[in-house]
Amino acid sequence: MRTILLALAVVALPLHAADKMTLQLNWFHLADHSPIYMALKKGYYKEEDLELTVVRGAGSADSAKKIDLKQAEVGISDAPTVITAITKGANLKMVAVVFDKAGNNVFFKKSANIREPKDLVGKKIAVPPADSHRVLWPAFATINKLDPNAVTLVNVKPEGKQAIVAAGEVDASFDLYTSYAIWEKVLGKGNVGHLLWADYGLPIYGHTYFVNTELEQKNPKLIQRFLRATHKGWRDAQANPAEAIDAMVAAVPGLDRDALFNTTPQIMDLCITERSRQHGIGWIEEALMQRTIDVTFANSKPDRPVKAADVFTNTYSSRIKPIK
Repeated sequence: MRTILLALAVVALPLHAADKMTLQLNWFHLADHSPIYMALKKGYYKEEDLELTVVRGAGSADSAKKIDLKQAEVGISDAPTVITAITKGANLKMVAVVFDKAGNNVFFKKSANIREPKDLVGKKIAVPPADSHRVLWPAFATINKLDPNAVTLVNVKPEGKQAIVAAGEVDASFDLYTSYAIWEKVLGKGNVGHLLWADYGLPIYGHTYFVNTELEQKNPKLIQRFLRATHKGWRDAQANPAEAIDAMVAAVPGLDRDALFNTTPQIMDLCITERSRQHGIGWIEEALMQRTIDVTFANSKPDRPVKAADVFTNTYSSRIKPIK
């Protein structure tokens, strides 16, 4: 009888609640967010006892601000933006890269006759107020021996970049290389010109996953579990990008499935590199992070000097490798 009562008592205990986490995106949903939804679909977060909520963003700087204010546990933001925020006193730490090489880029109509960075001089360029390109533009301009003030930066909403270029209101727009298929849909096939900044002296880290340092102190295992589930999603998305896109489209209303799918080759080109094949997806190399810091402040002085070890850690790396 005592055994039966004990068994009933165990059954009556409440189920363990999963840890709730919020992921703050850098922008509205794009194809590079699809591995998150692949991981959700496959149950990888559930396996890690995580209940993940994904929130759309309004720019890398806004994402960094929200993580600093502890409005979400993990954020996605451009590495130079996170570094800049840290030098200004933000309590942030990068825990993995999303893009092992930066996708910073400028798009334009081929008829604009822009063939190299110097051709941007005198042009009007659309860029959202919180976009990470604003942080990097002075460094990119200096590397290419241009005056950063030689272009006019025009404020635009993230979703309005293609339209303002198509209408001829500006000459070009800063936007990530991974948005190529979206630009091609608006401007037409064969009409899209672009300059990938990595091809013109800017070999630095791109998007990263980052956290508030308080989370790292209080619950480091949470970060480890998040990255393990997320990188399983990236591994599976590399193997089957269509399934990853479909998982996101099913979860987020109003997305253009075909346009998103067409951007996946550029995304995997930026994410899957020899470094990720050797060390695992998301691994951060100290020398390249230091290079990223140096480029970020090539044309300005940081409020507080930092070294690579101050802004990142591989402690929570999943070590999950991409497919062959």
